[in-house]
Amino acid sequence: MTTQILENTSSDGAHRPPAVVRAYRAFRHWRKARPFPSGLLIVLSGIEIWAAPYSSIGVMIHEGIAGFSAVFVGTLLIVFGLTVWFAPMYRMFAGIAAILLGLIALPTINIGGFVIGTLLALIGGGLAVAWTPRPGWTAPTWRERHRRGRHAQPDAPAEPLATETFEAAEAELTHRTDAAKEDGSAESQI
Repeated sequence: MTTQILENTSSDGAHRPPAVVRAYRAFRHWRKARPFPSGLLIVLSGIEIWAAPYSSIGVMIHEGIAGFSAVFVGTLLIVFGLTVWFAPMYRMFAGIAAILLGLIALPTINIGGFVIGTLLALIGGGLAVAWTPRPGWTAPTWRERHRRGRHAQPDAPAEPLATETFEAAEAELTHRTDAAKEDGSAESQI
C-alpha cells in the first residue's frame, strides 16, 4: 500500500501556503493599516449600549424614550466603529463622535450601558483620535504583494533586511579602506 502526499503547488512548482494562512496574512496586513483596536472597542460599546436595556420588545416599548435612544446611540456607535475600520481618514471625526455619544449614553441609557459601554466608547474614541499612520509606510496593494510572493524564492527573503544591507555596505567600505591603505603603504615604500 502506498501513501500519497498531496502538496499545494502552483504551476511553476513553488510552494504556496494554505488558504487559511494567506487569509490571516491578508487580514493582518489590512489591520496594520488602520486603527483596528479602537474600531473594535467602539463597535463593542455600541453593541453593549444597544443591548443593555432590552430583554424583549415589550420592555423596549415600556421604556419609551430611553429605549429608543439606546437603539439610536448604539447604532451610531457601531457605524462610527465601522467608519474607523473602513475609512481611517475619518478617524478623528468618528473618534470624537464616539466619545460624545459615550458621554450622552451615561445619563440617558442605563448609566451608559452599566458604565461598560461608556468606558469602551471613551477608550475606543480616544485611541481613534490618537492613532496616526506609520511614517513612510504605505500598504502595498494585493497585486504588489502577490507579485512579490510569486517571484520570491521559497527559502530566500523577498528583500534584504536593512541590517543585512548595512552590514554588506560596511564590509565593502572596510575592504576598500584596507585596500587603499595597502596601496598607500606600497607607494610610500617606492
